[in-house]
Amino acid sequence: MLSQREGRTKVLQSLRVMLVPGRYGLERWSFVLQRISGVAVSLYFIAHILETGNFVGGITVWTVPEYSFAEAAHQKSVELLKNPVFDVGLAVIGFLVALHTFNGLRLILTHFGFLVGKPGRPEPFEQPASLNARQRALFWLSISLAVFALLYTLDALMGVFRV
Repeated sequence: MLSQREGRTKVLQSLRVMLVPGRYGLERWSFVLQRISGVAVSLYFIAHILETGNFVGGITVWTVPEYSFAEAAHQKSVELLKNPVFDVGLAVIGFLVALHTFNGLRLILTHFGFLVGKPGRPEPFEQPASLNARQRALFWLSISLAVFALLYTLDALMGVFRV
């Protein structure tokens, strides 16, 4: 039976191996990016639901019959959300959603065997066939599309590239 301290050490060591893919190849990077983007998008979804509920004043809008109260709550929310920090956050979320989507499509195609190729005998000192040239190209395409989504969102929200 592990003590609490040993258990905590094991968990931290496992997280370090999972989240720090420095000495690993592109496969590990794509896997870690998929996990991080999935968790971030899920947390954003929860925050977005809460923020949207509060955008019109929350539950008090339905109990207070005055329209001016709802309008004031709406205006306060709009003023809060016009902060450039929220715009940058939305751009990062756009990046993560695009990355998660396109990398997930690559993983689905791989899972169903469309990008794997023929199985062969593993030879020493050769690259594994699990991430072949087609999969690498799709991974870099997903990164490129995610960067495009980031830049497009920054331009749409903040006018970064407008002259």
